[in-house]
Amino acid sequence: MDGQRGGQTDGRVDNQPPYMQVLGFDYGEWRIGVAIGDRRIGNGRPLTTLHNRNADQIDWNAIETLIADWHPDALVLGWPIDDAGRCYPVAASIRRFGNRLRVRSGLPVYVVDERLSSEQAAQRLGRRAIERDQGRIDAMAAAVILDSFFTQEALRPIEDVSKAEVTQNLVGSPATTRD
Repeated sequence: MDGQRGGQTDGRVDNQPPYMQVLGFDYGEWRIGVAIGDRRIGNGRPLTTLHNRNADQIDWNAIETLIADWHPDALVLGWPIDDAGRCYPVAASIRRFGNRLRVRSGLPVYVVDERLSSEQAAQRLGRRAIERDQGRIDAMAAAVILDSFFTQEALRPIEDVSKAEVTQNLVGSPATTRD
């Protein structure tokens, strides 16, 4: 499906295919939570948490294996913004990761607001589950991110995220005026 259907038939905007399987990522410099979701079902399911040596040493082989195993139509990243729409400092690393992911996979990569995803993940898992395995919260947060993605009316491709957005519109900097 090319995503350019004429008109809306099921409440979705034109650039949202109705039956899209998606891998979601909750990026962190030390861990990346991964979830799988299908638009037909409308929610995400935690898969795994990948462990990085640091922000520049991502386990690309594991990511490529997940993509090969699950055959997603697109990839989704949580986008770290506050209530005023300003980015958290990790946004620059997420933007870099998202662009590398798009190039390496050849798949479209979208970003979605990840506000409160970790808190929602913690509520779903419960304190004891997190105490047993801290990485579980990252995979569950990726599932929460996919849940948000499936309710979006408009998709935001990673290519639309500018360098200026992640360097000049940061949490802690003076609020910018929006026209």
